[in-house]
Amino acid sequence: MRTFKRRQSPTPADVITYRLNNRMVYVPQPRTSTLAQLFQQAVTFARSAFEGDLTGIDKSRISFSLNVLANGKKSSVNISREAWSTIMSHLVQYEIVDVHVQPELRLSGPPPSYQSCDSTKKQQHLSSQSSSYAGLSTSVERVE
Repeated sequence: MRTFKRRQSPTPADVITYRLNNRMVYVPQPRTSTLAQLFQQAVTFARSAFEGDLTGIDKSRISFSLNVLANGKKSSVNISREAWSTIMSHLVQYEIVDVHVQPELRLSGPPPSYQSCDSTKKQQHLSSQSSSYAGLSTSVERVE
């Protein structure tokens, strides 16, 4: 009878390598209680490590990704805040986590305004609607 050894997961990394703009910095693995706190602590560590680049950047614009090899191609995979703790528990020592600054969403101006129409057109529109609704209710009454 053949027995298979269970593959051991790698020991979680206690140090993570963050990379931003071709600069790399070692940061400690976040260690807090809730998932939201883990991700927020990771963002805080990134802001501290790359203070010059991330000063004044809103925390919500900072994101992370890993480079993976899939189907023989190198790809970048974003890490969601919900998946952060799971991904970090499988991260091997010295694996690189890329730090990104998402573009700021800006409105180009106020939303378009509606043109006002004169009261005569409004009255015509309302009276045509009410007559079509009256016809609808009459036809419904006939069916019953």
